[in-house]
Amino acid sequence: MQRLMILRHAKAEPWYPGVDDFHRPLSDIGAEHARKVAVWISEHLDAPDRILCSPARRTRETLSPLLLLNPALESVTHFEQAIYGASTRALHSFLDFGFAEADRILMVGHNPGSERLVFDAIARSEYDKITRLATGTLVVVDFESGWETGSGKGILRHKIRGKKL
Repeated sequence: MQRLMILRHAKAEPWYPGVDDFHRPLSDIGAEHARKVAVWISEHLDAPDRILCSPARRTRETLSPLLLLNPALESVTHFEQAIYGASTRALHSFLDFGFAEADRILMVGHNPGSERLVFDAIARSEYDKITRLATGTLVVVDFESGWETGSGKGILRHKIRGKKL
């Protein structure tokens, strides 16, 4: 079995004209939600074998509490520029390579790519369990027979929102 954990960055400071989107930090509320999700991951899931994270400030700040709780995860963390603004096809490529070497992957990214990836990964029978991927939401999907690009065969195990913890 392989497991994909998709974490959309927590709530960031608002964008407005003249602000560089890539460098927007988390809001205070977003930082608190990121801490709560990190604790939940640490208490309920086996640690990821590989972490793929956009290098945007808000995704790094979303991941940071998990790395503080488990510093050993830094050695399996890869900041990939292409995740920022990535198409679903590009995200699939990252996962194809990642699952060739790991069984548990955490991807920290942005919408719309992260949300589309969730719907590509889960079976249609799971669609009613998720409507959208709000900021600070973690989705855990298991693949009984392993990851296949856009397989649509994943089983949604958890949908956790930092705001609700």
